[in-house]
Order: sequence, then C-alpha cells, then structure tokens
Amino acid sequence: MMPRFNRLRPAREEDGITLVEVLVVMMLSSLLMTIAVTFFTTVSMQTMHAMDTRKSTADASNIMNVVSTSIRAAVRNAVATSPNPEAAIVDGTKTSVTVITYTDAGPSFELPQRLRYSIDASGRMIEETWHSTNVNGYAVFPAMSTAPAVKRVLGNVVVNSSAEPLFRYYNAAGAQLGAGGSLTATERAAVTSVRFYVKVRADKSHEVVVLDNTIGMPNMDLGLTEG
Repeated sequence: MMPRFNRLRPAREEDGITLVEVLVVMMLSSLLMTIAVTFFTTVSMQTMHAMDTRKSTADASNIMNVVSTSIRAAVRNAVATSPNPEAAIVDGTKTSVTVITYTDAGPSFELPQRLRYSIDASGRMIEETWHSTNVNGYAVFPAMSTAPAVKRVLGNVVVNSSAEPLFRYYNAAGAQLGAGGSLTATERAAVTSVRFYVKVRADKSHEVVVLDNTIGMPNMDLGLTEG
C-alpha cells in the first residue's frame, strides 16, 4: 500500500496595511490636527479679544461716568465781591477741564468742590479735588497752585491723538468756544455744554474703546443777575 501524501497548500499571505492606506490615514490625521489647531487658535484669539475689550470698556466707562457726572453737576460759585458768580468752568483746554461742582460734595451738599480732569505723562486720566471752606456764607477755594486735597486715577491709557481733543466747549447757541486752544474768561462764563471724546486702551490690553458724549450743564442759568 502506497503511502498517502497530503497536498501541500501554498501559505496564505498575512493581511497588512498598504502604503495607500497609510497615506490616507496620515492625510486624515493631518487634516484633523489642522482643524483642531485652527479652532483652538480662533477660540484663544476671540477670548483674548473679548478680555481686552472688556478691560478697555471698563476703564473708558468709569472715566466717562465720573467726568460726565461732574460736568453735569457744575455750578456757578457765588462770590462776596460781585453780584454775579464766578464761572462754573474754572479752566478749559483741549486736554483738561477744571469745574466747580456739587459732585461728591458730601451727604449734605453744603459746599461745592473744585475738580480738575487731565491726562498725566503715563496717559492716565487723573481727577484732582480741592475742597472749599465756608467764609461768611460763601464757598472759598484755595489757589490753583495749592496741592489738591485728593488725587486719584480714573483709568488708563487714554490714547487720543493731538487731532482728537478730549474736551470741546459750546455756548447756548451751539457755537464752539475756545478756538485759541483754551477758554477766555468770557468764554468760560458762556459754556453751557462740554463734548467729551475719549479713546481708552486699558493697561495690558490691545483693544481701544471710543466713547463720545456731549454733556449738558443745566445749572448754568442759576445765580445770574439781570442787566
């Protein structure tokens, strides 16, 4: 009896990954990574933009609110030596304004304050306050050369250019005053509204916020004598 031999079968090739499949996987992985990086970058930039805008908006809003409130509450100050009071605008230029006002004068509002708003060398909006004293029923202020009683920073950084005045002054007819750069004594007495235009980029922020407000001075008709 002849021995039986089994037929040898050729070995089956093992299943594997082809070069084309590897390239496809690499392309898809690269595409997904690009999408993920782009999404992350976009979200990060939008978050930073929102944070920067929020910082600048907070500073700009604080500056605008404080300055506007003080100018709106400005008053003419009665003096003992004249039947007419001194002007509410003590000094006015394109970059600073000094007013007599009842803002933050205290709970009883017995005496007005003198406030000056200006920009320092670092671009910060500064508020300086001089208190008045009651002399025979009149509010009397120290000389402007006297150091202010209170000095505080309202916000930073104000980035108005030289062609963008912080303050513009108008009379009751709507005519702009102070063409010479600063108000004369006659013009100071005629101011009834102030336009305050401020551009602010908060510290460590890249976003600039612009606020523009024309502030009426409703107390300007008070304290005047006829004639």
